[in-house]
Order: sequence, then C-alpha cells, then structure tokens
Amino acid sequence: MKKIFLSASMLTLLNCATNDIIDEQTDNTLTIQSSKTFSLIDNSSLVSKALTTVMDLHIPSGAQASNGGCSTSTGNSYGPNPLYYNDYILRGYGKPQRDISWAGIKFQAGNRPKVKTSSNGQTSIDEDPFTNALSIEFPFQANTTYEIILETNIQDFIYKEQHDTYDQNDDYHGLEQSQAFPTVAVELADSPEIRGGNPCAGRPVVSRFISDRNYYKTQKAIISIPPSYEEKSFTFNYSTLTPRNALIIYFLPELADPNNLQFIPESSFNMLLKNIKIIEKPFDPSYISTPNPPLNPDRNPPCMRCPK
Repeated sequence: MKKIFLSASMLTLLNCATNDIIDEQTDNTLTIQSSKTFSLIDNSSLVSKALTTVMDLHIPSGAQASNGGCSTSTGNSYGPNPLYYNDYILRGYGKPQRDISWAGIKFQAGNRPKVKTSSNGQTSIDEDPFTNALSIEFPFQANTTYEIILETNIQDFIYKEQHDTYDQNDDYHGLEQSQAFPTVAVELADSPEIRGGNPCAGRPVVSRFISDRNYYKTQKAIISIPPSYEEKSFTFNYSTLTPRNALIIYFLPELADPNNLQFIPESSFNMLLKNIKIIEKPFDPSYISTPNPPLNPDRNPPCMRCPK
C-alpha cells in the first residue's frame, strides 16, 4: 500500500508539473497572440494616418458672391478678384459661374473656324477657341504625394441645342454634335494667378505655357453621345518635390493641327465641377513625371512648352 501511495503521489506531482508546463505554454501563446493583435491595430492606425483627406469641397447649387471682377448678366461669375468659398480663396478665368439652377461651378470650352482677312485682302481659315479655368489657394507640401479627384458632369452643348425642344437655337452650329472632346487639366501652381489674356473677354484663351510637367497633367473628357451629358470622375496623382501654393483646374477645347488648319474641330462643351477632393499620401516617386518636352513656339495658340 505504501508503494501504491508513493506512486500516486508521484503521479500527482507529475500531473501538476505537466499542468504547469501546459499553463505556461498557454500563457506564452496568449501573450504572443495579444502582441500580434496589438501590432495589427498599430499598423492599421499608421495606414489611416498615412492617408489624409485634406480637402473635400462640395459645390451645391446656389448663387455665389459678386465682385469677382467680370461683369455678366447675373453678376455671379468668378474672375481675377479673389472670392471666399468655404474658407478657400477662388479666382476664375473666362467667367466660370455658379447658379441656383445647377449644382457645381460651370466651365465652358469650345472651338470653331473663323475667316481672317489680311491687310492685302487675302483670306485664310483660323481657329477661334475659348477656355475656362479656376484656381484655389492651397498649401501643397514638398516631398508628398497628392491624389486629386474631380467629380463632374460633362455636356456636349452642340448636341443639346440640336436636340432640345427649342428650334431657334438650331442654326448656331451646322453640326449635330461636337467634332472633338475637351480636355480637363490640373496644375499645382506656384501662384493662384491664372496666366492668359483678358480673363473677362468673350472668348478668352489661357496661356498653355507649362513651367514644369511634374505639376501639370491632363485627361481627355470623353463621353457617350447620345445623351448629351455624362457624369465623369477624374483622378490625378502628383508627387511634389517643392512646395506649391494653388490648385488650378482648366477646361480646354481640342485645337487644330497647326500643320493642317484647313480642318478646325468645332466643339462646345460645358463642365459642372461638383466636388474636389484632395488626399495626402506618403511620398511615392512613381508619380514624378518626365522632364518638360522641347520648346514648341509654333503651337497655335502660342505656347512655349506643349506637346506637338
């Protein structure tokens, strides 16, 4: 009986020791799992901090403040004078407008042929484009990547006029629809001033001088016709090497081939800019653009750094 008792005691001791080992392993396992859990939470927090929305500017319908610097029939266009909207400072070129009849800021762009007569009486065909632009002051930091998202509505105004219920506007264009699509361009600029001629002219043309291609990018605004309009989202990515002070949004028509002015692509488009979102990200060098193209002074309209 004594031997049996000793054996039972030994078994009890062994069992306790084994349980202690199991408990110790279990505690270690829980500790490791807890450590992994905290690590995942920390990584998620870092990711959320890395992607920061620094602008989310929604533009509903409504009349804007006057005194933009350009006179219109409604008096509510953006011009060279700075105007405040939701704590941002905006300037316009070509009289982009807000109105209670639509949501967003309306841009217009187009092109058409025109006949020129020289001093000796000879005639030739040239193009007659017009453009719109809007600048917003914003402090872009150096060595940072920015994703810029524009929510818009693009409309072929020629198609709309030719297919609406009014007959009196059908003779403005001898076309059923525009012959070329416009371009949306975004620039991270040193200055909020928009380069070009008279910003309040009837058919103003912005300067297409590109100071640095890394901060100027374009996308074609291609829509399905019919119908006459389409909701479009444009996304641009920039990796800055130096600080920039403004965001400039351009709405540009298709220009003629300078080597073949016998064909002028006629077009007329509207763009409603409804929302602007800017997301700040860690620096990504893959978005750095190639150096500027060679000088091209023969571009029409005059341009110093433009693709052929």
